[in-house]
Amino acid sequence: MTTRLRGLPTLSIVLPCLNEADRLPGTLAAYLAHFPPSRSEVELIVVDDGSSDGTTVIADQIAAADPRVLVVRTTRNHGKGYAVRTGVQAAQGELVVFTDADGSYGPEQLERVVAALRRAPVAIGARLGPQAGGGSPLLRRLASPVFNRAMRLLLGLPYTDTQCGLKGFRRDAAEALFSRARVDGFAFDAEALLVASRLGIEVVEVPVVAEDRQGSKVRLSGDALTMLADVWKVRRAAAAGAYDETRVRDLAD
Repeated sequence: MTTRLRGLPTLSIVLPCLNEADRLPGTLAAYLAHFPPSRSEVELIVVDDGSSDGTTVIADQIAAADPRVLVVRTTRNHGKGYAVRTGVQAAQGELVVFTDADGSYGPEQLERVVAALRRAPVAIGARLGPQAGGGSPLLRRLASPVFNRAMRLLLGLPYTDTQCGLKGFRRDAAEALFSRARVDGFAFDAEALLVASRLGIEVVEVPVVAEDRQGSKVRLSGDALTMLADVWKVRRAAAAGAYDETRVRDLAD
């Protein structure tokens, strides 16, 4: 494990955003109220990935009032994978967690993932049980397991839910995975898990419950095809050894 320097936060929470002006304030308010008021304990990194609805202005206003909030912006929209990778690179915490800016996963759900990082270098949320789909529209609830199954089959991943928007990492694991990641779109989760497998980094699944949020940025038709195309590229890159250049030291200690 990397030794945390004095004054740096214990936990970094990365919130990738695209046009979240309406929902981001509520999400930040919930997290800021839940966690300690000191930046030495927690930081929230808002990554505005080319929003056009005033997300940056709102995030800047909240950051000006609370030093725990840091705003990072990209020059244009690149994709959720790019936004998460940018946030992870900016994170200072000993532990790094990313979650959806729409508030689908509340602070209590995030705490479950953080607690699991005591057992393994990577902990991922898994939407298990009858509430796995939350109140999502029927088509999205049906599509989610199909995508997950495709990810598992194409990449040989054993996990129940590769696409849950709540994942946590010890710092060493985050650096090892996201320094190798290359997918900018929604398939970045599966790529990170494949890299973890290639590097021998342990991953544990944590049961979580997602609350339904209207206004999903996922477009089932176009994004599904793009996601599967990205997964195929990841599969080919893995077969060529792109993720195996160097093995990291044992991160389980």
